[in-house]
Amino acid sequence: MSMNRIFLASLLSGAMLLAACQAQPPADQVADAAAQGDAAAVAVDAPAAEPAAATGAEATDPLATELFNLVGDAVCGKTCPQYDARVDKAFSDMLNDAASLGDARLRERIGSGPQPQGERIQTAAGERWLYRACQAHQCNLTTLVALYDPATGRMAGRLVDKCQVYWLGTLPAEAMDRISELAPVQISDEDYTAFCTGN
Repeated sequence: MSMNRIFLASLLSGAMLLAACQAQPPADQVADAAAQGDAAAVAVDAPAAEPAAATGAEATDPLATELFNLVGDAVCGKTCPQYDARVDKAFSDMLNDAASLGDARLRERIGSGPQPQGERIQTAAGERWLYRACQAHQCNLTTLVALYDPATGRMAGRLVDKCQVYWLGTLPAEAMDRISELAPVQISDEDYTAFCTGN
C-alpha cells in the first residue's frame, strides 16, 4: 500500500516537473529572443510563491496541544516545555471531584493512553477547549473528556471509569450534551460483558 503511494507521488512529481520544463522556453531561445529585443519572449513566469504557513490563532495557541503536555506528563512533569500551571490546577481541581472513587492512580491511568490535541469549540457559554485522555489499552472503559475555559481557568468534564459515568466539575446541561455529542460513551458488548458486569 505505501509503495503504491510512493510510486504515485513519484509519478506526480515527475509530471509536474515535466510540465514546468515545457512551460519554460529553453535557455538558448530566451537568449536569442533577448538579442533580438523580443521582450515578450523573454518574460518567464516567476515560480509561484510558497503557500504561507498557517497563521490562524489555533496554530499558535499554546492550548492547541495534548492535555498531558499542559498538565505535565509522567516523564517531564512541570518541566515539560508546554506545561501550563493554570491548566494543571484546573485539571487537578476537576479530578478532586473524583476523589470519592478512592483511586490514587486515576490521574496517572487516564494520562497513560493516546491523546489527541485539544480542539477549540463553541458552546452556549462561549469558547472552550475540548481535551480527551484515556487509559492505555482500555480507552473505551476509562476515558476523560474535559472542557477548559481559558477565561476563568476552570475545567469540567465527563469521566468514564470502569464502566461508570461521572460528571466532574460544574457543567451546564448544554455542555454535558455537547460532550455527549462530540464523544459518546462507546463500550462494546464484548468489553461490557468482560469488564462491566461485575460492577
